This record gives sequence, structure tokens and C-alpha cells, in this order.
Amino acid sequence: MKAKNQDIMSLIESMTLFHSPMIKVVFGHKECVNEMIDIILGRHIHIDEHHVEHYMSNIKGREAQFDIYVKSEKMRINVEIQRKEKGATPKRGRLNLSLIDTQEIKKSSEYEEVPESYIVFMCEGDYFKKGLPIYYIHSYIDETEEKVDTGQEMIYVNGDYQDEETVLGRLIHDFHCIDPNEMYSEVFKKWMKYYKEERKGVIEMCEICEQLKEMGRVEGELIGISKGEIIGEKRGFTNGKMDLTMKLLIKKLGALSECIMNKINDSNEEELEQLSLNIFDIDKEEDILKYVH
Repeated sequence: MKAKNQDIMSLIESMTLFHSPMIKVVFGHKECVNEMIDIILGRHIHIDEHHVEHYMSNIKGREAQFDIYVKSEKMRINVEIQRKEKGATPKRGRLNLSLIDTQEIKKSSEYEEVPESYIVFMCEGDYFKKGLPIYYIHSYIDETEEKVDTGQEMIYVNGDYQDEETVLGRLIHDFHCIDPNEMYSEVFKKWMKYYKEERKGVIEMCEICEQLKEMGRVEGELIGISKGEIIGEKRGFTNGKMDLTMKLLIKKLGALSECIMNKINDSNEEELEQLSLNIFDIDKEEDILKYVH
């Protein structure tokens, strides 16, 4: 038991702001969300309310989980903190923005009353591979190159950008920091130190990791349990035994389609191992297809 607790502590110590458990706790604090958004948008935004791991769905039941969802008087902002490039596709941005409109536009609203909506992809790398620190995506008239104000915007932050002489560069640096003491931002530093070093914060983080372990017994380096508790004998649906990895995925996503369940059930040991090792980064069914084919 002591060894397992030490493994969980080692996991917590190795986390950055790109890891889901740390996103959940650090950005539960409004001051951290404000720090990030103000730097990315280049102006102060008054936040009325914000949510982490916020779910939205359309009338047909297509659901998406937002890492962070922010409401201000005339703005709605979805922030996705993205380690894997596939999850940062602009079509995901299109879906999330459409869900915001579906949820936030009232029946009697006039067109000009529709709130501005933004999706920010805080990427671990450079999604567009152009070397720019940040990318803003708008609608334009092709023939005149004039911008059309649709009230929507996609923003991609290049996590490879390393100029710490700039405010944005320092923000990106902080996202990659393992040691809170190396952070520029005082608010990020305060809460990262709390969850990594102070007793109450560490206990909270351990509880999160323990819950994940109990739900799915994710093996390997993620939560420090011995190999072979998931990998080994594959358990199919045909004999009524549900794979523990499947249980965790269902707990995270709410449900799995028959197609995805079959793919997981038919996966080989290597694919299943990769799926279990990357369980924290799976937010939707499409993410599973990166590991099982």
C-alpha cells in the first residue's frame, strides 16, 4: 500500500497544467481562469461564472465535455487544454461553438443580442506548424479579404513558443512547468504549490487519483499500479465480463457506442495498453480511435 501511495505521489509531482487532474483543480479557481484568458485575449474579461469539465449536448443527444466554460455578460468562452493534436481539430471548435449557441440563445433573442463566443485551444505543441505564438481564426470574404463579424472566434495557442520575454511566452512556460517554484504567474504558482506540496491539496489530488484507480485501475505510470491488472486476459462482452478499462471509459464518457465497444473488445494487448496509459486524455469517443483500430 505504501508503494502504491508513493506511486500516486510521484504522478502528482510530475503533473503540469496540461494534465487533466491538475486542470480540474487549478482551474476550479476563478483567478487562474482569469489569468489565462486575459493573457490570451489581451484584455481583462470579467467572469460571471465558470465551470470545469462542463457538459453540453444538442437536441439529438450529441454531447461534448468542455475543459473550461466561462460566462461573462456578453461573452461565452470554451477553453480546451489540449495535449493531443487530433483533439484540437477546427471541426471540434465548430461543434463546440454550435453547442454554445444552441444552449445560450434564448427563443426571443434578437440577432444582435447573441453573445460573442470563443473557443481557445491551449495546445501542448504547434498545431498549425507555422511557428507563430498564437493563431486567430475568423470568417473572411474571399474576394475582398475583409473580416466578417460573426461573433465567433477560434484561437490556437502554440505550446512550443518559448519567448519568455513576452506575456504569452511566460504563460506557455508556466503550463509546461512541473515545479511550481519555476512559474512566473503568482496565482498559478500558489495553487500548483497547494495541490503538490500542501497537505490538504495533496490529499485532494490523491483522492482524485484514487477514484480513477478504483474506477478503472489504470496501469503503469499514470497511477502507479502493477502491470497486468488490465492487460493480460482480455474480457469480452460475449461472456459478460467487462474490461476494467471499458468501465472507466463508460464512467468518463457516460456511454460507449457498440462500434467503439467492439473495437476495444477486439484490440490487441499493445493497443489496450496504450489506451489505458492515455486514459486521462480521452474526452470523447473519437479519442479512443487513436489507440485502438
